[in-house]
Amino acid sequence: MARRRAPAGAGAVIDRWKGTRRSGPGSRWEGRYSVVVDGRRVQRSVYAATQKEAQAKLAAALAEAGAARPAQGESLTVEEWLQAWLAAQEGRLRFQTYKRYENITRLHLVPDLGGKQLAALTVADVERFLRTQPDLSARSVGHLRAVLRTALNDAVRHGHVATNVAQLARPPRLPVEERRAWTVEERDRVLAALEGTEMLAPVATALYAGLRQGELLGLRWRDLDGGTLHVHHSVIREGGRSVLMEPKSATSRRSLPINDRLAAILADHRGREEAKRGALGVEPLTVDDPVFTNQFAEPLEPSSMTRRFQRLLVAAGLVPCGFHELRHAFGSILVNAGAELVTVSRLLGHSGIGITADTYTRDPRDRMAAAIKLL
Repeated sequence: MARRRAPAGAGAVIDRWKGTRRSGPGSRWEGRYSVVVDGRRVQRSVYAATQKEAQAKLAAALAEAGAARPAQGESLTVEEWLQAWLAAQEGRLRFQTYKRYENITRLHLVPDLGGKQLAALTVADVERFLRTQPDLSARSVGHLRAVLRTALNDAVRHGHVATNVAQLARPPRLPVEERRAWTVEERDRVLAALEGTEMLAPVATALYAGLRQGELLGLRWRDLDGGTLHVHHSVIREGGRSVLMEPKSATSRRSLPINDRLAAILADHRGREEAKRGALGVEPLTVDDPVFTNQFAEPLEPSSMTRRFQRLLVAAGLVPCGFHELRHAFGSILVNAGAELVTVSRLLGHSGIGITADTYTRDPRDRMAAAIKLL
């Protein structure tokens, strides 16, 4: 029986050492594929030490080139496409985002859907998959659908499927999150509990400027310009270490006015930082140094910062909370004081006013009553 040829551009993995005496380390396996450049088909190759690695590199190259076409009468499986798609994302996405996609693909999408033919995947398959995740919250199930939808968008773009069935599948209904609105008195009790500690300045900055924890840790002294605080960076965890990055979106990069109380707290904090460096015998403070540091004048780690904050709250008899709750306190206090949603949205660096409205206008009964009185 004649061997069926793969279609042009489909690619093949070849043992370069077959028939030779060569052994040991090296790029034994070659993945060959072809692409069209200026109307001409050009052969290209990727190399790897193992067959499995070569197959993964070839799949990534084909996905990148848009050349991974299924053979006539055949189809990629969902797993094959997901692995090819995921390989093409590495280096494009932030490390944390890529790891989240990889975990969702490996732990959920491939085990449940990987064996199906990509072209035969249906809306019913996806909805059945979403319904049968008993150990996950509705929000987490929504994340699974989002990753699958993104991968299938690229499958549509590359011509493997005509329709994104994950887009058409009904998402799980998310429960309404009842987030308690903070009061000014509650905010001031937290600040009073931290008076005289190294945690006062970062917590006050979160409560008076609405920064995310990563944005707090990304602050450098050059970012404090008189009465303005500039958000230019954020710290994220990548491969077990903290990395200084640009903000995750254009709206996250922002300049914020600060009030007199926060300005005074930060001025006092700078004096403490200078004294700490002097006592440790390290280099004097510069504009490039982190605003918030540990006892050794080194950048604070997110987890240790949160633990220290929560221990101080418990010691003061207050309910412990995470740093993101302080950002929520900032937003809820402003909204309850009558600030316009669009202004609060810009101060928080939200990507759209809809996020702000959904988060801070859950219970509009007071405003509804006031509106009715206008009639």
